[in-house]
Amino acid sequence: MLNERIKNLRLAKGLTLKQVGDAFGISAASVASWEKGKNQPDSRKLSKIAEVLGTSVGFLLNGTGGSKFAQHEQIDTGVPYFEWPKLLVDPTLSFALSESEWVIPIHTKSCQSSFATRYPAGSELSWKQGPIPCGAIIFVDTANELKTGSIALVSLGPNNLELARVELPAKPKGHYLQLITSGNSVISPQQAKVIGTVVEWQMSGVP
Repeated sequence: MLNERIKNLRLAKGLTLKQVGDAFGISAASVASWEKGKNQPDSRKLSKIAEVLGTSVGFLLNGTGGSKFAQHEQIDTGVPYFEWPKLLVDPTLSFALSESEWVIPIHTKSCQSSFATRYPAGSELSWKQGPIPCGAIIFVDTANELKTGSIALVSLGPNNLELARVELPAKPKGHYLQLITSGNSVISPQQAKVIGTVVEWQMSGVP
């Protein structure tokens, strides 16, 4: 459906409703009405929409031609997208999926155990930039096996999420987590709960 393709492409590009609306001189609410299927964009706007979202008019209309997203026509090929503040409150993902939006992974296959969120910059003075830039959409697989060198999303307690590099020493058994933004090491699961492994990230604005 046209409305689903507009929404999926916007989220994959990392654009807000307001940013898309500004490109047309319309409100974010008007763009939201397109995505909800309440209104259809004027046919004269389709070329501009395709340009803004990095796709083709043909893909917007029927899901074919001119887009790397063409193979992902149905929303069930995407994964639920949750805002970072919602994950801070409930990293167990127990809230209803019906409340989420959906995004489409480009380099990995979507699965029922995956979700996506936007990784923010830290507010602390000691915050350090890691291998995944702030502002990127990260795709997290909650069932993926931990491997040495992989990046995990971990919970360090209430309202405290961080990315950590996984280390798997031969002895003792278990895994260590090198916190990326602070550089501190903790042992899981006693000190940190692993939510899942980052399997892909997409930078805002990358077509």
